[in-house]
Amino acid sequence: MLALPAAELSSEAYLYLGNAYYKLGSVDTATQYYKKAELNADAMGMIAKARLAILNNKDTNEIKTYIEKAIAYSKHKNPEIIFQAACLAYQPKLTQLSFYMPYAIDAHKMASGNDYYTLTLGDMFLELGEGGKAMSLYEDVAAKNPNNVLANIRIGRLYYASMNYEEAIAYLEKANSIDPGFSIAHKELGELYFITKQFEKAQTEFKYYIELNGNDSRAKSTYSAFLYQLKEYQKAVDEVKVYQLTDPNNFIYNRVMAYCQFELKKYKEANDAMKQFWNTVGTNKVTALDYSYAGRIAASIGDTSTALSCLKNSVQVDSLNADMVSEYARTLFNFKRYKESVAEYQKRMRMKKMPMSLDHYYLGRAYYATANYVMADSAFADFSRMQPKSPDGYLWRAKSKLELEDKKSLKGLSVAHYNKYVELIEADATSNGQQVLIKHKNNLINAYSYLAFVALTNKDNAAAKEQFRKILVIEPDNKIANEEIKKL
Repeated sequence: MLALPAAELSSEAYLYLGNAYYKLGSVDTATQYYKKAELNADAMGMIAKARLAILNNKDTNEIKTYIEKAIAYSKHKNPEIIFQAACLAYQPKLTQLSFYMPYAIDAHKMASGNDYYTLTLGDMFLELGEGGKAMSLYEDVAAKNPNNVLANIRIGRLYYASMNYEEAIAYLEKANSIDPGFSIAHKELGELYFITKQFEKAQTEFKYYIELNGNDSRAKSTYSAFLYQLKEYQKAVDEVKVYQLTDPNNFIYNRVMAYCQFELKKYKEANDAMKQFWNTVGTNKVTALDYSYAGRIAASIGDTSTALSCLKNSVQVDSLNADMVSEYARTLFNFKRYKESVAEYQKRMRMKKMPMSLDHYYLGRAYYATANYVMADSAFADFSRMQPKSPDGYLWRAKSKLELEDKKSLKGLSVAHYNKYVELIEADATSNGQQVLIKHKNNLINAYSYLAFVALTNKDNAAAKEQFRKILVIEPDNKIANEEIKKL
């Protein structure tokens, strides 16, 4: 069409060229063609005038005047003119449907066999939230023309939206078999395969999506982010490095690079990528997860102040994200900011999402570090209820109870917890070898010693002697155990 001499182009041709460029986002070029189309005093020229009025923010009455003139030129008999009036709703997204949709309905009535008219009317119903009417129109097209790729894509996308993944996959696969050139079908199939855990198929579809979109940075960003979600960290890094050669300031590439390098434990590279991310991202594009990763990366290179600042920002940006509150609280604990850690864990306990067992464990550790042994014991009790086979809960309950005792007159508050701790460790050693006892040597000695001295307090010398002998099994030269056995 562009190769034809200007004199041979009709207002219809100019209008369609304008529409094509408008859909591509080239408004200036589209405007040039609309201006050429409006020079003709005919139906398509009037539609072009209506589009120019829209681009110049004219009121609806002026736009309606041009549409009515266009329809009058066609003597109300040309459905294409009425359909083009309906398509003025694309600005570029569908808008003012109460004004434009009646034209789409009229065009469809006049030419119900036109698949494109039917699909467009379906799209308008879908935009209004009437998915049932949209689906009915899409299915009408598919029934008459099973190989209409656009109908199959639309039906598949509607099933996707309603979480009927099996049907969605079937229709999108069919669309691809008819014409594999529609990138959106590959993208959504990739997402559906990911949701249904068909990861190899998902990667293949996203790769097709990239190939079809050429240098489209959005497609590449989607694919690299998808690889991150799949935990294909090295593959994501390799892809992004190529993308960055031509687009080094793409903040999404820098984000994915930082995340993936961190997951690969390449902390220096992750820190470099995160710096580049901060240099290229707009403030309105920063997410809570960005702050979370920035905090983790800073912590990994020993930058305490940045780590805590970023993690604090993460919970401020997404205060309802329980996992991020847990992460911030845990990091405060790791940096020995115990009182602050307790405060954050208390927030976590009040959140709707059930706390994880480790939330209770580290809350207990933080309470213990601040000498609040009663609350520490309570937190460790919660941990043990959730993890009854873990020796750690019983060990720390024993330690907490011990701090509540008079060391000169042991009452045995920790006996039950130390006994359970010892039972679990010794069972582990029976199954996995004596190296287990060596691994837990210091805590076992403390447990055996406590149990022995409580037994002595209760004048149970035989029980005390048994505990001291257990100490000598793992530490034969233990001075206190040897001396106490001699006394007995």
